[in-house]
Amino acid sequence: MTTKTKSRNRYFQPNPKKNDKVGDCVVRAMCKAVDKDWVTVYKVLCNIGLRLCDMPNGDNTWREFLTINGFINHKISVKKGSKRGTVAEFSENHKKGTYVLQVANHLVTVVDGFYYDTWDCGSKSLYSYWEKQEKGE
Repeated sequence: MTTKTKSRNRYFQPNPKKNDKVGDCVVRAMCKAVDKDWVTVYKVLCNIGLRLCDMPNGDNTWREFLTINGFINHKISVKKGSKRGTVAEFSENHKKGTYVLQVANHLVTVVDGFYYDTWDCGSKSLYSYWEKQEKGE
């Protein structure tokens, strides 16, 4: 008999229009990561993007946003023949702290072992993650 683990996914949609089809995963993930509203985060991303001549959801833009907000990047190395870990596995193993996970064409935030998104991306493979540094670290 197979037992199914309860999903660690929590629905999260800070977009004021509540549109799940808008393609704003970068803004949503950053909102949860820094505990700010959608409009505030979007404006900051736009300003960073303008300075970098990049889009608000461009990789260089959101990476700078995270760096400015005290996150550090961790690369994931996978041995040949091994499978990458998933969002669900990561959240199960990281029950304390705030992380932004990069998966294929998507970002999602994990806070204290739960991942927050408009859909359950738990099966997506992890490529890298950003960890919020606590004060004093």
